[in-house]
Amino acid sequence: MKEHCLLMGYEVYTGVAIAKTILDEHCHLLATEEPPILSHANDCHDPVGCMEDWHGIWWNGMGRFLLDGRNPQPYDEAVKHFKELHFGQVSLGCKAQMFHIIDSKRAFDYADKFIDDICKRLVHQMIYKPALSPPHSPL
Repeated sequence: MKEHCLLMGYEVYTGVAIAKTILDEHCHLLATEEPPILSHANDCHDPVGCMEDWHGIWWNGMGRFLLDGRNPQPYDEAVKHFKELHFGQVSLGCKAQMFHIIDSKRAFDYADKFIDDICKRLVHQMIYKPALSPPHSPL
């Protein structure tokens, strides 16, 4: 890690570390907060059971796929595996509505835009600003 800091410069290195922290927090939010079912489809005969199962399958599916300590999945892979799970009392219509929302990737628009913006800023900083070490750095 010391070599990376020296190569990138202290400001860029800390920028990357902060960006990683922000992206991890965003991923944790996505894993723990399922998109809400705002209105149930016509084929949904048990809205309460549907919402309870949707919450459970989100946490046990997407939460596990995104936060797996040994093999965390990127969002697209997590969604692919998530769609293969059994959805209990979630009706086919509600499932289709929710998959439409998930497939729109609205939740990851923030992360994608953030990554693009931070990459541009860090590249600019690496190219146009000299690498400085922090005042009392052992580097």
